[in-house]
Parts: sequence; C-alpha cells; structure tokens
Amino acid sequence: MTLNELLAKPCAWFIDHDPGEIAISSRIRLARNVEGIPFPQHAEPESLLRLRGQALQVLRENDHFLGGTFLEMEDVSSEQRALLHERSLMSKELAVESQHGGLAVSKDLQDVVMVNEEDHLRLQVMRSGFSLQEVWDEISAVDDDLSEEVEFAYSNRFGYLTCCPTNTGTGLRAGVMLHLPGLVLMDEIRPVIKGLGKMGLAVRGLGGEGSDADGFYYQISNQITLGESEDQIVETIHDVVEELIQHERNARLRLEESKSTWLRDRVGRAYGILQNAHVLPSKEALDLLSMIRLGLAMGLLRIDGAHEIEQLMVDSRPAHLQKIAKKALSPDERDIFRAEWVRSKLADLTKGPTL
Repeated sequence: MTLNELLAKPCAWFIDHDPGEIAISSRIRLARNVEGIPFPQHAEPESLLRLRGQALQVLRENDHFLGGTFLEMEDVSSEQRALLHERSLMSKELAVESQHGGLAVSKDLQDVVMVNEEDHLRLQVMRSGFSLQEVWDEISAVDDDLSEEVEFAYSNRFGYLTCCPTNTGTGLRAGVMLHLPGLVLMDEIRPVIKGLGKMGLAVRGLGGEGSDADGFYYQISNQITLGESEDQIVETIHDVVEELIQHERNARLRLEESKSTWLRDRVGRAYGILQNAHVLPSKEALDLLSMIRLGLAMGLLRIDGAHEIEQLMVDSRPAHLQKIAKKALSPDERDIFRAEWVRSKLADLTKGPTL
C-alpha cells in the first residue's frame, strides 16, 4: 500500500464508533532497542541506516504487516508527516526531529512500528473504543515475532533498556482516550485528575504529552514502567478507565437533571455557531464539535449520519484541512476554510435539532 493510499483511508480509530461512546480509542506502545547498537542519539548514521533497512525488511515479511506501508522518512514530505502525526500514526519526534527514521503501518492502519525515533523501535497498536486487552494481545504478538528476529537490549535487573529511563523496565505505555464533557461541565474533572496523578497515572490531551485537553478529550496512561509486569499495567489502566466511564455516565445524568436548560443552551449555541461561522480556529472547532457530540449522545440533537461529526473533528485539523483544500493555507486562511468546510458538511448532514 502506497503512502497516498494510506492517507486516503479514513481515520478508523477515531470515527469507527457511535458518538455516544465515552472511550474513543485504546493504544499501547512498546519501546525496544537492539542489543549492541547505541541509542539513536549516539549511533553512527551508517548503523542507523543499516538497522532501519533490516527492521523494515523484517516487518515486510511479518504477518501483521502484510500489504502495509513501509517508509523511509527522507522520502516523506513535511505535509505528509503532519498528516501521519494528526492520525497518531507517527510521533511528533519522528515527524520533526528524527534522522534516518522509518515507519511501518499495517494495512488496517492499526499496527505501527517507528524506527530510529527516541529508541530503535517503537511498537504501537491502536484500536477504536475501549479495547485495551485486545490491543495488548496484538502488540504482545508483534513483540514476540520481532524478538525472534532481533535481539533486544535487556537487563535481568532492569528489564528492557531504553533511551529515556522512565521507559526502562517493560517499556510499555498503555492508554485510553476518553470524551469527558460531563465531568468537565459539572466541575468535577480537577479532583479526578489529581486522584489519577496520585495513582501514578498521566492525564494528557488529544495531542498526547504536553497538549491541552481540548474538546473534553483526555488520554489516561501509565507513567511507571519499572517494577510492574505488563499485565499489571494493562489491568490497572483497564480498571481505572472502567471506573471513569461510569463516573462520566453519572455526571451526564446529573448534568441533565440539574442544568438541563443551560446544557441545551450550550449545545444549541455550538450548533448555531458551527452553522454560521465564517472564521473558525482549530481549538474552537474541536470544542464546538465536541459539544455537538455530547448533544447527540444525550439525545438533544438529531442528525443523519451523526458519525460524520467524528470525521469533521479529524478533517478540521490543520494538515487534513490543507489536504482537503489541495493547497497550502496560512493560519488565517485555514480558519476561514475550516468554517466554510464545516458549514457545508453540516448542511449536508443536518436533519434538524430537537432542542
């Protein structure tokens, strides 16, 4: 599958579910390095190029990646890198900073291996919805396959050796992205985040580390990779997310009971702005579309093809928007085109509000 064919596919991990679902996606990453080769920041270019070639060849022959896409980063334009990053198929580090990097993406766009990022290999598996155990089973199988072909750097005392000490041990980062407008609008999200921090869990926004939780989207993941087994980490995240989903459901019920008119006003204003805006910054678009998603989930709006709201959230991102426009756009031009695009899509989808 060529890169253009890959980019023409819909972003399944984000849109392949009902707007009422609270868990948007599940993802696990594994950091691995090859025994006997310095970490990417210290290795000679010849070593990294040789490693990349060998890794991509092994992946081409792997059952999980048959018919997939295999890229050497110098052949990928900055625009294409931005698209891959917005789809969570590539980290920011690989998109911006990596030299001699490579990327393998499975045919279904759910399994990824990044080569010569911070570590020699970053394995990633992502699925739509709350499917953490399924993701763990899949990435464990990919890891087992690769370990038969490559000797990973491993210490009997510390576990898998990684460039960043915080990844040493299992090298595993497990996370679930959640849509939590109920907890936010009921002013209950701060104690939740504080409690998760005390448990050693990280709470990030839609864009991952360093990002804000725009659109009520939060990623919950582990911070500790040393001292616990992979199964323990996955089980902890699974149990916490189950509890958070129930808290969000309860918050939505209380929101409807105690702030019904205010909630309808918020959803109605979001609906009206999106239908009539002529300038729409990226953050505002995500926040407003997120409020529409809540309105659909709670039966306050009725829209044919409601799942297309999820696609609009993807299409509204800067690189995707320029792909739709088929030209480079300045930030101001993007805001104008975004408003036009959202207006046109809502006009096609709208059956009518029930507010």
